[in-house]
Amino acid sequence: MTGEPTTPADEPCWRTIGVWGRDEPRCVELARVVHCRNCDVYQAAGRRLLDREPPPGYGSDWMDGLSDRLAYEQGERQSAFVFTVGGELLALPLDAVVEVAEWRPIRTIPHARDPVLHGLASVGGELHLCVSLEALFGGPKPDLVPPPPRGRLIVIGRGAREWVVPVEEALSSTRVAIEHLEPAPATVQRSSHAFLRGLFRWRNELVGLLDDELVLGALGRRMA
Repeated sequence: MTGEPTTPADEPCWRTIGVWGRDEPRCVELARVVHCRNCDVYQAAGRRLLDREPPPGYGSDWMDGLSDRLAYEQGERQSAFVFTVGGELLALPLDAVVEVAEWRPIRTIPHARDPVLHGLASVGGELHLCVSLEALFGGPKPDLVPPPPRGRLIVIGRGAREWVVPVEEALSSTRVAIEHLEPAPATVQRSSHAFLRGLFRWRNELVGLLDDELVLGALGRRMA
């Protein structure tokens, strides 16, 4: 590996007679430097690579990419809480989620006929009406006996109007780029379709972001 490095049109010495090559005879310098990375020829080639002039438009491409990323990050973003209901991945804006609690008994209310109403649940020492989002969306109300293996109770609402919602799984909070929400395809039969603001990607899956005003307003009318 002594002497001048090979020309750009040739294979460099480290790929022919060096550690990454198979040509014979091997480089006589290997016995001294052990590896091509320790050789002056290899290091000089690396310096030339770093010192070379960038191709035309290189800086502009980087600036365009950074500008696009900055615009994306500076767009309207909203915190949301992701959970599973009726086999669907859904999310509510975080300011509409009051509390996430462990599963506890839900007591039925005699003569209550609205399919949205499960009964009463005590969370934080307070009794709340326990409601079914599945039934609110037009689907069947699930049987909660036995409870889902990873089931949780989520208290949703604002001010004095709060409800408890049983969910199959309470997953995580996340940040949603509102301007990048995808519309829910008309061909996808989601029971929550009429209550969605749009879809977003979370952990390589599509999550439906619920319109909290629609959900809370519908519950208020049903439970009035």
